Amino acid sequence: MAIINSTYKKVKRKRPGVHAKTKHSNMKGSSNYKKMYRGQGK
Repeated sequence: MAIINSTYKKVKRKRPGVHAKTKHSNMKGSSNYKKMYRGQGK
């Protein structure tokens, strides 16, 4: 009787068709814009 290894490797999966990988954007004009560092003067 063989023991089957049931641990899965974490695969970096590309998501075709889904463009936004994050919920925020670096473009200032974007509706999802988030400043990288929230603070005075930055």
